[in-house]
Amino acid sequence: MTNGKSLISADWDRLDFQEPVLRELLGYWNKCRGVRAAPSRSDIDATEMPGLLPYIFVIDVMESPHDFRFRIAGTHIRDALGEEITGKHIGEVFPPDFGAEVHELWSRVVADKRPVRSTGDLWIPDRDYVKWEGLAMPLSADGNEVNMLLGGVVFHQIAHKQT
Repeated sequence: MTNGKSLISADWDRLDFQEPVLRELLGYWNKCRGVRAAPSRSDIDATEMPGLLPYIFVIDVMESPHDFRFRIAGTHIRDALGEEITGKHIGEVFPPDFGAEVHELWSRVVADKRPVRSTGDLWIPDRDYVKWEGLAMPLSADGNEVNMLLGGVVFHQIAHKQT
């Protein structure tokens, strides 16, 4: 939080997306999970969603200490941030206030085993005019504990700069 104001707006109950890419990703996740609370990483097949790949991230849920690490981050994310974040922990990618909110949000996805839609402004100084919309969803190898997150993010002004 900055000056007591949250940097991220999260929506747990209404997953109404502005970006069709995120709506499609949620539909794919739901198809893969079936009746389970969450699909496993092995249920996710990149060849079934090639148009979504630039926007996707896969997160490892670390246990000791509790943290999150980017296993995969698509090219749209790299282009928006100006760096490759694959393999980095959230504390290495985000400034402290924003990182703390991301940690709290993703921890809740792990605990509740539910997807969340979030929105905000880019956290990079002088680029905070860039708005983003994101989605984080649980993955579970054993059908019980969440060990990874599948998500997507669209940086609006960057994704739509060419019309």
